[in-house]
Amino acid sequence: MRNSILLILLISLFACNSVSEKTKETTNEGATEVVIKGEAQGTTYTIKYLAEDYEEGLKEKFDSILKAIDLSMSTYVPTSNISRLNEGDTIELDDMFLSIYQLSSNINKETNGAFDPTIGPLIKAWGFDYSNPQRMDTSLVDSLLKSCGFKQFALEGNRMYTNNKMARINFNAVAQGYSVDVMKLLLEKRNIQNYYIELGGELIVKGKNKFGDWWIIGIDRPDGTNLERNLAQRISLENSAMATSGNYRKFYEVDGKRYSHTLNPKTGYPAENSLLSATVITNDCGTADALATAFMVMGKEKSIHYLKNHTKTKAYLISSSVNGEFETYVTPNLEPYLLKD
Repeated sequence: MRNSILLILLISLFACNSVSEKTKETTNEGATEVVIKGEAQGTTYTIKYLAEDYEEGLKEKFDSILKAIDLSMSTYVPTSNISRLNEGDTIELDDMFLSIYQLSSNINKETNGAFDPTIGPLIKAWGFDYSNPQRMDTSLVDSLLKSCGFKQFALEGNRMYTNNKMARINFNAVAQGYSVDVMKLLLEKRNIQNYYIELGGELIVKGKNKFGDWWIIGIDRPDGTNLERNLAQRISLENSAMATSGNYRKFYEVDGKRYSHTLNPKTGYPAENSLLSATVITNDCGTADALATAFMVMGKEKSIHYLKNHTKTKAYLISSSVNGEFETYVTPNLEPYLLKD
């Protein structure tokens, strides 16, 4: 969740406020296209699906799911499980917390530590959780690194605790993608076969849209704030999840120097490389979200190396050349889905 290329600023990543907006339209095939929109996690969500019947109250069910996720893993809710854990309590893990923890641990291993939700002490010190930033130097960073790592947290059955009062875990870089995966279950249980779910730019689609086509998704051009939403590429997405991370919009400035909002878990400093944005397409949105964040840490070459060894993952990488021009890398398995203007 982090680092979504479609967001300029998350005022509060996990503040959940409902926007009552629902529309429906009958398609040529007789099915009804339902559109539900709302606010959650400091951003907005949009759901589109095709169904023969229109179900009242579905938006409230989605809002209830998002509220449950907040109570599990929002660092902005003082009584959430994750907040209590970070304050030193021993917590009983709910299924969602355990799932996202296991997902994060797996991606951490796959990316050789490039994705790491246990860098909460560094996130707080740098002010990336909207705390007051500290004056960072090598000694402070090295000290904080000692309180990071999965080894700081003990998992015994469904109970978790930490013996390090400085340790903090933070799922903000994966929670939006994971939330999309949880939201889709509500539609799957209703046997809805054609849908689009998007939260803060992370999304998942299944089936086709109201025109009978695969869902068409755009990738932003990483150029300044890009408020006009100029696209670098359009993709025909088929039964897949997609997440994008980018550093070009979100940065932190100290003494005139800009720092990326993506921290390198190994150095403790913001990542510095030529990669401007990473779009990842996988079967589930949580994995796509975590990998997109990891790629921004790894940089272009290491990301390409990873992709060549994980051929089921699709990706579209945009980097800056030594001359400041855009360069793109597209995995071979994604090329057939790129649309030409």
